[in-house]
Formats: sequence, structure tokens, C-alpha cells
Amino acid sequence: MAHPESVGEGEEEHHGSPWPVIIAVGMGVAYVGIVSGSIPLLLAGVVIFAGGIGGWIHQDLQRPSSPFYGLAAAVESRFPRVSARKLGMWLMLATEIMFFSAIIGASWTLRLRTATIGLPTFQGPWATPNQILNVPLTGANTFILICSSLTMVEALAAIERGDQSKLRLFLLATLLLGITFLSIQAFEYQHLFFGEGLTFTHAPAGSGVNPLYGPTFYAQTGVHGSHVTAGVLAMAYVTRKAFKGGFTKENHEAVELAGLYWHFVDVVWIFLFTIVYLI
Repeated sequence: MAHPESVGEGEEEHHGSPWPVIIAVGMGVAYVGIVSGSIPLLLAGVVIFAGGIGGWIHQDLQRPSSPFYGLAAAVESRFPRVSARKLGMWLMLATEIMFFSAIIGASWTLRLRTATIGLPTFQGPWATPNQILNVPLTGANTFILICSSLTMVEALAAIERGDQSKLRLFLLATLLLGITFLSIQAFEYQHLFFGEGLTFTHAPAGSGVNPLYGPTFYAQTGVHGSHVTAGVLAMAYVTRKAFKGGFTKENHEAVELAGLYWHFVDVVWIFLFTIVYLI
């Protein structure tokens, strides 16, 4: 928490905002929708989440005098040399690691158990690499996401040197690469769902593939895609701030935090690509 003396006369601390709570509620509703299989509940959660993100960004953009401006000012924590926001980011990523581990582990367990004991209503082998999925296309998409991590590294290095022009260039490049990744994934989903017939409950007709292949595929890649979407929204926010001159060589924590999250989703995708597409 910021110390009272760090807030000048007439400045208002960025506390008491309802938007983080609304974001959390949206995420909770969406996850309940995923677990219960309720599409309306999932869509309602997504709408609440998106509204919360938009409201929080709008609120911050309207308060340039706030010490929270640009999410850039470091706030002290009880740990030496670690700001409260950076500590919060690391704690969030730790929970995300457990979350993805649970999803990947559950999917892998289902794959192994159906292959060894064959549940009565879920019989059939898992699809082999490239049998249903387009491995070359996704491999190219993986390369795009890896390149976005490199541009993010360059963006942080640029602002650490005080180079505003390269900061904007590399942030914009990262944003565009992230959008490209999501666009290719959306194209893949459309082709698999409507073209190949891989749905949440059925495998492609005549393929003999286990019906559980579809839901585990969409659960793993879909949850990751939602995290990339959140990263793209954060990147759009940081990029807009950069073009408005919201970061300096001395004050750019938001760029670092966005970079930490972006690298995380990149690393997770490398594991998912290997497990889902190549094994």
C-alpha cells in the first residue's frame, strides 16, 4: 500500500475502486459456466469481466494525477526491493501455474485412463499428431507467440534506456503479434468445429477418436486463449499509455508487469503445444 506521504495535496489514492471486484465476479461466473457446461452463464461471466476491465481502464485514464497513473509507480511491499504490485503479480502467476497444472493434469489422466481401461461410453484412442489438428499451422502460430516475447523483452530494454520511440514500436509489435496469434487460433477453432466436426461432445465422424478428445482439447487451449486475450487487453492499455508518454526511464513498472504476464502465457503455450499437438 502506498504511504500517505507519497500522495500530494489534492491527489486521490486509487483505492476503493469497484472494478477489480467486478472483474473477479466476472471470472467466477465464467468459471462456474465452464464447470457446469452452461454457455449462457459463461457468456454472462465474459461480459461482466470485459465490462470490469473496460471500466477500470477508463477510470485510470480519467485520473492522470493519481499515483496509480499508468500502473507505473512502484508501491512498497514488506519485501526488500520488491514492489507490492510485482509481488502481487508473482503470487497471481503462482496460482495460474497451479490452475494450468490442474487442467493439463486432468486432461492427461483422462487420456491415459481411457487408453488403458476404456470407459464404456468413452472408448477409442486419442487422435495422433496431425490426424485432426493442423500441426504446421499451430507450429507457425507458436513461433509468432515466441517472437512476441522477444519484442516484449526489447520494449522493456528500450524504456530502461529511456528510448521512447523503440518502446512504442516494440509494444505495438507485441500487441499485433498477440492479436495475430488469437486470430489464427480463432480460425483453427472455426475449422475444427464446423469443418472437421470436433465439438465439445463429439469427435469427427468416422475418425474413431475418443469423444473426450474434443472437450479436453478445447478446455486446455481455450483457457490459454482467454489468458492471451487478457494479455492483449493489458498490452493495448500499456501501449496506449506509452504513446501518451506515460512511462519514463525511472517509472515504468507497468511495462515490466505486463511483460511478466506475457512471458508466462508464452511458456504455458509451449507446454500445451507439445502435449496437445505433438504427443
